[in-house]
Amino acid sequence: MRKLLVAAVGLVSLLTAFPVYAVDVNFSGEVRVRAFWNDNMIDGNSGGGVNEDMSRFNDMRFRLKTSIKAGVTTGVVLLDFANCYTGFAGSTLDGPLYGTGSFPTGPMGTGNCRFGTGGLGHSSNVVGVREAYLKIDLSKVQLILGRQTLKLGHGIIFDDTADAVTVILPLNGATVTASMLQMVDNTDALFNTPPFGINQDSTIWLVNLGMDHGSHIINLYDAFLYDQSVSNGTTWTSTFYPTVDGAWFLGPLAVNKLWINYMGISLDAKSGSTTLAFEGTYDWGSAEAPGVLAKDTRIGGWNLFGDATVDTGGAKLGGTVVYTSSQSPTNFGGSLNIADISGNFQLGNILVNGEMNTDRDGSSLSGGVGGQGLFAVKLHADMMPTEKLDLNGAVIYALTPDRGMSVLALCGTGCDRTIGYELDANAKYKVDDNLVFSAGAGYLITANGAKDFYSVNDGCAARCADSNIWKLSAKAVFTF
Repeated sequence: MRKLLVAAVGLVSLLTAFPVYAVDVNFSGEVRVRAFWNDNMIDGNSGGGVNEDMSRFNDMRFRLKTSIKAGVTTGVVLLDFANCYTGFAGSTLDGPLYGTGSFPTGPMGTGNCRFGTGGLGHSSNVVGVREAYLKIDLSKVQLILGRQTLKLGHGIIFDDTADAVTVILPLNGATVTASMLQMVDNTDALFNTPPFGINQDSTIWLVNLGMDHGSHIINLYDAFLYDQSVSNGTTWTSTFYPTVDGAWFLGPLAVNKLWINYMGISLDAKSGSTTLAFEGTYDWGSAEAPGVLAKDTRIGGWNLFGDATVDTGGAKLGGTVVYTSSQSPTNFGGSLNIADISGNFQLGNILVNGEMNTDRDGSSLSGGVGGQGLFAVKLHADMMPTEKLDLNGAVIYALTPDRGMSVLALCGTGCDRTIGYELDANAKYKVDDNLVFSAGAGYLITANGAKDFYSVNDGCAARCADSNIWKLSAKAVFTF
C-alpha cells in the first residue's frame, strides 16, 4: 500500500511539472446518440416489394479532440469512434463517396453505423481521423497544415473537411485566406504504378477575402478545381454527385482535362432587429474529350442563397430562398450544368438533408440535390418559451427551375415543376451546458416534380413519388 501511495505521489508530481515545459494540453469531445423513423425516403412510394422503404434505426458516435500547444505551434487531432466507414471518406475528398456500390443500393461511404451493425448484439469498432493538423501562429501570418475543416460563405457549395495547406494573412480591415486542397493524389504510395501515377491528381485552390465591419460581414471567394486526367482521376466519384446532370453526361466519356472555377460572394448584415444573409456563386469551366466534345465545351451554373430574419422580441420570423440551376434538356452538349448544393448544406428536415446517410461527410461543390436543380422558398419561425427550451418550425415550397429539366427523368411528360410542400417542427431542450435533447418531425407532400428525383434513384418510373414522405428523429448530445 505504501508503495502505491509513493507511486501515486510521484505520478502527480510528474504531471504537475508539465507546465514547466510550456506545453498546454486540452481535451474536448462529443457523444451523440440518435434515433430515426421514416417512410418513403428512398423513392416516395409506399408500395410493397422493392419500394417498401420504411426504416427505424438508432446510431451513435463518439468524438475526441486533442489539442497540444507548445510555443507558436498547436497540434490538433479529432478522432471519430463508432461512426461507420464504408469505402473512402467523402469528408476528405479522397475517394469514392458511395463505397463499393452505386447509389442508392450501395453504401453511402461515410454514414453512421447503426446499433448492432456487426450482428445481433455487436457493433463495428471503427476509428476515423476527422481532423489532424498543425496550426502555426507567426504573428503576421498563420499556417494550418493537414486535415482541416473549411467553409466558404454560408456553406451552400463548400463546407467540408479536407487535406489542405492553408495560409491566413491579416490585413488592415480584411483577412486573406488561401488553401490548396488535395482531392485525389494518385502519385502517392497507393497509386504509384505507371501509368496510374502520372497526371492523375485532382486539386482545388481556394482564396477568400473576408471583411468584418461589425454590423456587416462580406466574404469574396474563388475556388478553382482542376483535373488533368478526369477519366482515371475519380473526379466524379470524389467531388460530384453521380447524377449531377453535367457530370452524368461527361462521366462515361474519356475526358482528358477538366477545369471549373467557382466565384462567389457572401454577405451578413444586421440592422436593428433584422438580420440579413446572402450568398451567390457562379461557376464556369470547360471539358475536353477528343472525338466527342469540342475542346472548350462549356460547363457552368448558378447557386443562390438568401435569408431575412426579424426578431419580434417573443419570436424570430424569417424567410429563406435557395436556388441551384439545372440542365436544360434542349441544350445538352452545349452548356453543361454542373451546379449543385453542397451535401453538407441543410434546408429542411427532409428536403436537402443528408444527415441520416452522410453525417456531414457528403461531397462538397455538389451533392445536395443530385444535380436536378432546385428553387425553394422557406418560411421559418423560432421561439424560446424558457431559457432552456427552443421551438422552431418551417414551411417549405420546392420546385425545379425548368419543366422536365433532366434527361435522366423517367416520368416523361408527367413531370411538372412542383416537387412538393414540406412541414417541419423541431424542439431542443438544454438540460445544462453539456447535455442537450432534441427532436424533429418533417412531412413532405410530394407533387409530380418529385418524380424527376426518384425516377433517377429508383427506376420505378410512374410509381415514384406517388406517396408523401415523413421523417421523425430524436437526438441526445453530450459535449465536454
